[in-house]
Amino acid sequence: MIRNLVLAIALFAALTTSLQTSHAQINYTVGLENTAHRYVHVTMEFETDDDETELMMAVWTPGSYLVREYARHIDSMTVTDQDGEPLSYRKTRKNRWLVETDDVDFVKVGYRLYCNEESVRTNFVNHDYAVLNGAPTFITIPDRLDQEHIVKLNLPPKWKRSATSLVEGDDPHVYTARNFDELVDSPIVAGNLQVYPFDVGGVPHQLVNIGEQGMWDGTKAASDLKKVVASHQKMWGNVPYDRYLFLNVLSGGGGGLEHDNSTLVISSRWSFRDKSRYASWLSLCSHEFFHTWNVRRLRPKPLVKYDYENEIYTDGLWIAEGITSYYQDLALVRAGLLSKSKFMSGVSNEIESVQRTVGRKYQSLRDSSFDTWIKFYRPDENSRNTRISYYAKGAVAAFLLDMKIRSLTDNEKSLDDVMRKMFSKYSKKGFTSEQFRRVAGQVAGQKLDDWFENAIDSTNELEFDSSLTFMGIDIPNAAMKKDDKEKKARKVSRSAPATIGASFSGTRISRVTPDSQAWRLGMVSGDEVLAINGFRLSGSFSDRLRQYEIGDQVELLISRDDLLFSETVTLESSKTEDWAISWSSNPSKDQKQRIMAWLEIKTRQADKKNGQDAKEEVGESSEEAPKKKRKRRRKKPLKS
Repeated sequence: MIRNLVLAIALFAALTTSLQTSHAQINYTVGLENTAHRYVHVTMEFETDDDETELMMAVWTPGSYLVREYARHIDSMTVTDQDGEPLSYRKTRKNRWLVETDDVDFVKVGYRLYCNEESVRTNFVNHDYAVLNGAPTFITIPDRLDQEHIVKLNLPPKWKRSATSLVEGDDPHVYTARNFDELVDSPIVAGNLQVYPFDVGGVPHQLVNIGEQGMWDGTKAASDLKKVVASHQKMWGNVPYDRYLFLNVLSGGGGGLEHDNSTLVISSRWSFRDKSRYASWLSLCSHEFFHTWNVRRLRPKPLVKYDYENEIYTDGLWIAEGITSYYQDLALVRAGLLSKSKFMSGVSNEIESVQRTVGRKYQSLRDSSFDTWIKFYRPDENSRNTRISYYAKGAVAAFLLDMKIRSLTDNEKSLDDVMRKMFSKYSKKGFTSEQFRRVAGQVAGQKLDDWFENAIDSTNELEFDSSLTFMGIDIPNAAMKKDDKEKKARKVSRSAPATIGASFSGTRISRVTPDSQAWRLGMVSGDEVLAINGFRLSGSFSDRLRQYEIGDQVELLISRDDLLFSETVTLESSKTEDWAISWSSNPSKDQKQRIMAWLEIKTRQADKKNGQDAKEEVGESSEEAPKKKRKRRRKKPLKS
């Protein structure tokens, strides 16, 4: 009797497991045959034993904090059973559908997507290639997010390759995501791609170029990326991935978005031969690759588990993006791809940008991070007057924090140590802002509460103190005491053209600076200046204003809402305080050593001398080159 009972229980368990296994995946077929008209057709197939099945589409993409309503790009949908018979369904929310599945064990959903939004978080397709992101492409089942999602691409005859960080199956262009998180985290590109493989840290990497058209040297770019990757791996001290792809779309746009095992960046095929634009591309790739650790695996606690239908609020985006922005060029210097002087010029420009943004007086870094969902991605003509970027000010804050820690520890510790310790402690469970501050204090050897209160929580001015001097950097003029400014021998001389205190697009005001002449006269964005001192204005207002001097009074004829009126304005100086920083013109021996340690100049020179920096081996692109298949890992929770 007992034996029969045991057998019955075992049989029931096996049957239950079998049923669960049969429902353990969602299959997609993506038809790319009609991309010339900006459309893709997606077919979703799954088994079910429920009376009703709810479908869901994400409304935002992790890393880009704005609700984008992806379901708006679906213009037709069909739902059928295993025999092709239509099933009843209805839309219950902007991004959800409820399908009647009583007496049905198989469902097929077909929908057509319009894909013509060229960005790293959306979809765009054309005659030559397709760029697909997970969130705006794939409908899923909200209570089956942890199941496998399998994607098959049907390519046009002339398209030869596809690329993604997803696991590739035995059949061409078939990929498996362990769960919906991994599907969303793995952009897909397809077309006639050029692939340049290289290894760093014992791990395979690829630069995948889309649309290079002979204007991009992929071998050289991959060689430079190899140095960038090595720099970041060295700083972090670990390699948390088993394969990595740089998906580089050369369509003329711009931007990048990070993922666990890849990044999608958009640039121009004309960038490679322009030194400045190519340097910006390397900086962008460096930024996104740093996110492999900071954001993708080391996350603010609220972002550990994504809610794809609702905003997720955190006050730590300045850590996620600002610190990353600081390291993007620091890594290039350490890799030998950016000069010491250009690095300092970049830091100086970032400081100038922040200090010339009036919004820093009204929004703290903490609030900028928290309000990104409603402000950062929706700029208007008044944004610079009321907001501050957690990218820009966050990068400056990271730089100052690094200098602070180095000065307090005699350059024995740095922000590098803070980030490594944070990764060791919180990469699996997420962190709070308080925990970050605590770790920074531990590394610095003293509490930094006052520093964080001033730089992050308040709208006070950032403090440029003796920690910069300690590192061999001249403090900006504007941050000096009055007596020190007068004693400073070298001053930066800048032309100061006349202004009314407003920015122009042609003859029309685009933005008014608070407390300026234009502001006090009530001039607003959209006002059009038709004439100056009775002379009709036919070109640029700014060009005409060069005919006048600071202090001149001019009469402006203005059009607002089709009504004409005049205002007399006294021209003022556009010059603001000088916030430029630079390397000390006469650094001490100790300062030189600190700079070399910070930028790792000595280490790089030693590596080069030993031949470690010579002759990078990077594979050539080939249409016939075999794809490296990523080894399938055992199922386990996705690391955060």
